[in-house]
Amino acid sequence: MAERMLGTRNPHGKSNADVLRQVATAGDPRRPTSHWLIDFPAGMCEREASLYELPFHHLIHTRQPTRGRWWVNAHADERLRAILARRERYLATPIGAGPPVWTWFDSALIPDDTLLVVARDDDFTHGVLAARPFGVWWRKYHSRRTPMRAVSTYPFPWPPGTGLSALTTAQEEHRHTVARAARRGDLDSLNAAVTAAYGWPAGLDEAALLQHLGDLNRTRSA
Repeated sequence: MAERMLGTRNPHGKSNADVLRQVATAGDPRRPTSHWLIDFPAGMCEREASLYELPFHHLIHTRQPTRGRWWVNAHADERLRAILARRERYLATPIGAGPPVWTWFDSALIPDDTLLVVARDDDFTHGVLAARPFGVWWRKYHSRRTPMRAVSTYPFPWPPGTGLSALTTAQEEHRHTVARAARRGDLDSLNAAVTAAYGWPAGLDEAALLQHLGDLNRTRSA
């Protein structure tokens, strides 16, 4: 149906691609799938929406309008969409994943609420989140009831908002090493690179990692 809508032009000459989006979902935690969504922008009035004939008529017949601005997706996260629009890709993992399964998604795909999204597009962030220290933190603090807590409280080797120009020479070197290991998918090299970025000795057990991460979290929060 979406393909038929995409191949149909409207009287005002605009494509239905303006109001059709693919949505990424985690039906299977290790094999995210996507489906199509009719997605009129929040600022579009009913008359403007009606000019996209097939999508608009489909909504009328399936939604049976009973509320104001019924054609607008009430669940759309406009703040997230604005951030993703400035990036080519983003990281996401199924909320229900045991260990997190981080996957790159094209920013044209809208994530639904089965996915936990990190709106970053750099390999360094991917590497840190895919390495053993974060996995230990995730097992300790992740919960379906508070799915964002493990990511929002996790202390990176340096704060994620640190600009590239503010990094020290050593931090730049660690950043490149972690990013290279992430791109290669070599977990042993990645774990070693991330541990080195923190300045910690190799081979720490889970209790020691949690202690170090907790101390760093408390220092940054003070």
